[in-house]
Amino acid sequence: MLIPVNPYLILLLPFLVVSWFLGYLGRDFKYGFWGNFVISLVFTPVIGLIVLLAQDRRSPVKR
Repeated sequence: MLIPVNPYLILLLPFLVVSWFLGYLGRDFKYGFWGNFVISLVFTPVIGLIVLLAQDRRSPVKR
């Protein structure tokens, strides 16, 4: 017995996983996790990767 799966889900799931991964990689950069995640979702993960590579790291917090 086969379980019906929406074909859009098959395309959406890898897109979300790659966007999450780019957000995770960008957590210590200028836009942080959420900024990189949203950029990857709104645009494509390819654009998100370019933005991630173009960012500077965050400056350390002074106490």
